[in-house]
Amino acid sequence: MALTETTSTRALREKTDKSLEEERDKTDEYLTQPFQEVEDNTHEKVHSIRHAVDQVKENQREALDDDKERVRATADTPLSQVDDELLAEERERLDTLQAAEREAVDRVRAEERAQKESLVNALLDHERRQTDSHLLDERIHVDRELITREQFLSIVSHDLKNPLAAISISARLIRKSISKGETGGLLEHLGRIQHSADAMSRIISDLLDVERMAQGKLTLDLAKVDLRVLLQECGELFAPLVSQQAFSMEIDAGAEPLFADLDHDRILQVLSNLIGNSLKFTPNGGAIKLSARKRETHVEVSVTDNGPGISAEAQARIFERFSQLNVAGHQGLGLGLFIAKWIVAAHKGRIWVTSTPGNGCTFSFTLPLSF
Repeated sequence: MALTETTSTRALREKTDKSLEEERDKTDEYLTQPFQEVEDNTHEKVHSIRHAVDQVKENQREALDDDKERVRATADTPLSQVDDELLAEERERLDTLQAAEREAVDRVRAEERAQKESLVNALLDHERRQTDSHLLDERIHVDRELITREQFLSIVSHDLKNPLAAISISARLIRKSISKGETGGLLEHLGRIQHSADAMSRIISDLLDVERMAQGKLTLDLAKVDLRVLLQECGELFAPLVSQQAFSMEIDAGAEPLFADLDHDRILQVLSNLIGNSLKFTPNGGAIKLSARKRETHVEVSVTDNGPGISAEAQARIFERFSQLNVAGHQGLGLGLFIAKWIVAAHKGRIWVTSTPGNGCTFSFTLPLSF
């Protein structure tokens, strides 16, 4: 089964893409006015240079005309020769002025390009730092995700090998007992096989659920259900295990019906996960309370235990995929609460945990009331 991209990874990638898009948009937006100011300043400088050159040209023409009149009045040289000499001198001066004008204008244009480049670099440096930060976050998260997947595969292998080993051992013992004509321990061995097969089935179901969720193929079969009846069903389902571990279980759902439009099996799955966690992490002899309360527009369902509780750090990530509590002897896929959160969200509800280490914890979720 393919391990699909997580929601958080997609969110980080979308954040980076958005940052890159915003970088381009902001660059265009922020540079428009500064560029216009630089261009206007350049235009004024070029206009001033050309005006000055035009003024020099005009003064030179006036001086040249005066020279022509003076030479014509005093020189013995033919007038045509005088005009040719003065025209050549005028062209040389004009060429010099035009060269100086071009050099000055080129210098101003070069300054304009340098100023624009400086503006772009200053802005892009700021925007790129932000985008680089997002890219770094994405890379770190992806690297962490790869490590998590390696851990996940290790846990899957471990969790599947254990029940498989139990099935294999029990099967060999049954075969040995039958070959010897002994039937005393058969029911015990068969019970162990059944328990192990159920465990493997839960693991595979969780993996399939996560894959369906990633592909948007996990659907709900909604019906009007009384949550009081559903809680009672949960109590009966876990009664043998509760009794075996010397737990006490209390159900408090009030006297009035609490109807909600929900997928019976999926909400039973959520409750089973929460109750199973309480039984798993609370020492034998603990207490579990199932409760349901009607609010204005929804029902609030809670599972409370008096176990060791959950730290604030763990509470912040407990609903993430592959998240696990570091409790000795208790290792799992870290998918149960992730799936529970998705199921509750699909019902347009929310799920959360409140806990103080050493004083147990309460998992609560909401479901819209059926009117």
